[in-house]
Amino acid sequence: MRKHNFICIKVFNCITLFLLLIVIGCKPKTGTTNEAVSVDEKFQSLFYSDSGGVSAADGLFSIPLPDGSSVFLLGDCFIGKVKDSTLDISSVMLRNAFNLINKDKTKATAIINGTYDDPKTLMEPVNEPGDTTYRWYWPGHGFMKDDTIYIFALSLINYPYTVTREGKTENEKDDLTEIIFSFKLSHIDLLSFSYPEFEHLETHKVEIDYPVNQIDFGNCVMVDRGYVYIYGTRSMTGAGKIHVARVPLSSCSLYKDWEYFTGTTWEKDITKSEPLNIDMSVSEQFSIFRYRNKYILLSQDRAGADIYTYVSDFPNKDFHNKKFIYHTTESESDTNKNVFTYNALAHRQYIENNSLLVSYCVNSLNIKDIFDNIDNYRARFLRVPMKLILSEKLE
Repeated sequence: MRKHNFICIKVFNCITLFLLLIVIGCKPKTGTTNEAVSVDEKFQSLFYSDSGGVSAADGLFSIPLPDGSSVFLLGDCFIGKVKDSTLDISSVMLRNAFNLINKDKTKATAIINGTYDDPKTLMEPVNEPGDTTYRWYWPGHGFMKDDTIYIFALSLINYPYTVTREGKTENEKDDLTEIIFSFKLSHIDLLSFSYPEFEHLETHKVEIDYPVNQIDFGNCVMVDRGYVYIYGTRSMTGAGKIHVARVPLSSCSLYKDWEYFTGTTWEKDITKSEPLNIDMSVSEQFSIFRYRNKYILLSQDRAGADIYTYVSDFPNKDFHNKKFIYHTTESESDTNKNVFTYNALAHRQYIENNSLLVSYCVNSLNIKDIFDNIDNYRARFLRVPMKLILSEKLE
């Protein structure tokens, strides 16, 4: 009996030891890289302020600055007080502003006209004599050259919408959607600002016939190997496509004399521009940047909630290796189906521990949702391991 019990104990100990070794073997090792996408709540807390700064915004293109700080370019945004996640109803919406993140990532400073108590929009279009049209800027992307910051700005105007249904429907969300999108892009400007003062220097109209070509150039910019690459989206039937232009960085007139990629070569004729051959409809705003010896394209699906990346050896063609990165869930969490996400962007200067900082915008078709819950108009920030994007081994 004792022998039988001894054998049973030995067997039990062997099984226990075996299971313990399996558990130890499966346990993540110290120092290994976590390849899962994670939410960067710390950066979001830094970026938005409940008082004395930017409380909510969309847009969020970023430009790294020489001192290690970064300036974020915001579209419609609020400078107002937030209490218990509720935005003060008296808060003024600005059509654009900048948000400066210091090099230590400890402080965010809103760059606006006016004061925090009486904020004013930063960039204002200038009307031609006799033109009373209400115009405003939504910032595109930008870049630095010497001590000057250049920013592409989409010049918007109100555009009377046409209700195709007879009378007002019972679906107020549909009616509001039509009103929200009752604008059109008039043209594209290139604005310059001094650094580090952020004082406006000049405004030049980009010399393309926008009403004819309908390419929103400036929605992504990359300075690479002596050129400024200017990417733009063109909305086709059911799809958004990317076109590429470039101009020498040494040019004294960066707003004109561009050449356009035709699919095989570069030509001055914009009508010969051909879109990148990728198998998705890109969002209005997207990112293309160089990482080591590769070029990475990141975009959210134009009408969806998924974020993808592509990789290429070139800045203007042959993007492949499509990778699903992240599925945004804010729209699904909203029982009223007013909340939506859009325009994921990469912030290459914030790659840390081989992890890329990515933002995406959150908004609502019901403006009341934003005031009732400020998170409905605060961008989210993610950390994306570069190993999820690149197929080759990182050295």
